[in-house]
Amino acid sequence: MAKLAMSYYYSPGEIPPGITLNEYFEQTVKRYHQKEALIFREQKITWGELKLLVDRMAFAFIDLGMRHGDMVVILFPNRPEFIISLLAAAKLGAISVPISERLRKKEIEYILRQTEAKAAVAISEFWGFSFSDLFQELQEAIPTLQQVIVSGQKRHPRELILEELVAKEWEKKFPENYYQELYLRDFPVEGDDLLEIIFTSGTTGTPKGVMHSHNTRCRSALGTATCLDLKPEDVWLIMVPLSHTTALVNAFYASAIKGSCQVLLETWNVEEAMKEITRHRVTLPIGVPTMPIMMLQRPDFDKYDFSSVRAMVLAGAPLPIEVARQIIQKMGCYVTSAYGMTETAMSNITRLDDPVEVVCETVGRPQPGMEHKVVDEKRRIVPLGVKGEACARGQNVCLGYFKDPERTAQTIDERGWIYSGDLATMDENGNLRIVGRIKDMIVRGGENISPTEIEDLLYTYPKVAQVSVVAIPDERLGEKTCACLIPKPGEHITQEEIKAFFKDRVAHFKIPDRVELMPEFPTTPSGKIKKNVLREMMVEKIQKEREQRG
Repeated sequence: MAKLAMSYYYSPGEIPPGITLNEYFEQTVKRYHQKEALIFREQKITWGELKLLVDRMAFAFIDLGMRHGDMVVILFPNRPEFIISLLAAAKLGAISVPISERLRKKEIEYILRQTEAKAAVAISEFWGFSFSDLFQELQEAIPTLQQVIVSGQKRHPRELILEELVAKEWEKKFPENYYQELYLRDFPVEGDDLLEIIFTSGTTGTPKGVMHSHNTRCRSALGTATCLDLKPEDVWLIMVPLSHTTALVNAFYASAIKGSCQVLLETWNVEEAMKEITRHRVTLPIGVPTMPIMMLQRPDFDKYDFSSVRAMVLAGAPLPIEVARQIIQKMGCYVTSAYGMTETAMSNITRLDDPVEVVCETVGRPQPGMEHKVVDEKRRIVPLGVKGEACARGQNVCLGYFKDPERTAQTIDERGWIYSGDLATMDENGNLRIVGRIKDMIVRGGENISPTEIEDLLYTYPKVAQVSVVAIPDERLGEKTCACLIPKPGEHITQEEIKAFFKDRVAHFKIPDRVELMPEFPTTPSGKIKKNVLREMMVEKIQKEREQRG
């Protein structure tokens, strides 16, 4: 392969469009009817059994007045009901709006009003919170919300019970040819139709509804499947929420297309994850880097069997170099370091045959059919090794933001390039290295500091379990660096030893100005550290310290 001179790379192998998620799902059912599709605790569901449940849910939607283009909010932790509901909506050409079970009234009401969702399907109660009560309240306040379907115990007269809907013999009401010959005649479902809208909060402003079609999502899932050499025999462990892009596209949609099995971890629990890997001979755990970090730190690590794992698929946050090396050494498997965002899913991923150095230090090359470039402030391609903003174009890119043309235009240009806001460099083989967020860049006395660079170094310090580096205000320099650390059990870390550790390793101005020991970090449902919240916590603490000093 010819070496590059400028920071632009295209991965050949574009995947043809035009096939809907339901068409892929139907093909998989025919091929692997008796094979396990889902495992949730003691429940096992084959592809044939899943089709029966999906068909019945689709008929229930039709009976309730749902049609092509209608919106349905889906709120579940990682449970089969999530998958059944989303596949049923996709079958009809309805648009799924998956949301996290961590959201509450303000966020859910905003999404319901913004989308004018006709139906909501949700878990009745979770973590002691009644979604049944909340949706009852919202249904009375929002005229467009016509149907509320809950999984669990009935609490209100107007709500419907999911388990009753999928147990009903709808075939007695609808003729055998109804869907293929009658429904699709009036409501054809095509690859360019909207499949889903996922709301992403970002750090400022109202949530953005990211629109994806059957084409953008299925082609993206196939791109991941190609890079991972995904086979029907593979078994995923879904360690991050299905309501987020990482698991939704790369594991769920890829499984629906390729026939691999999914073991669902309802919510993240390190001990349960390790048990499920051992119990079900998992081949592809998918999550964020903090998850294998927690596994490796367990004193009982050696009692679990990781021999079935062929690749740990990690995305959603930078993969510290030292962590990647430990996974390869102690778990005996490949690591694929992936990169993307809700708007693109995994647009970049390292390949299984990439050298360890590429896996440890980059997020690899674009998926098939995708192109990437790194640009300066004037959006011109920069030379290799020069920092700039990472951009992507191709089959994975979303259609824009729902009812938000202004923010769409700010993020996706007229040529189809989407601007990530991530600071990156590219090497001569087209591998991308993420070095930080443009807005997370710390400017200390005029010197730019990448938090990721400092975090990677801190992860090599033997006493450190987890790290997040953020900016703190300073009257003289504008900003200083604060290294927020979670020590390993039984360890204590001082400012002095960190300064000594950094000496002669990096430029002096990159040495953390402050070290803050913490028991835990604020995180999103998918496990990403909320750096904006962490910054606010530190600003507040510094302000209180100043007040106490007078």
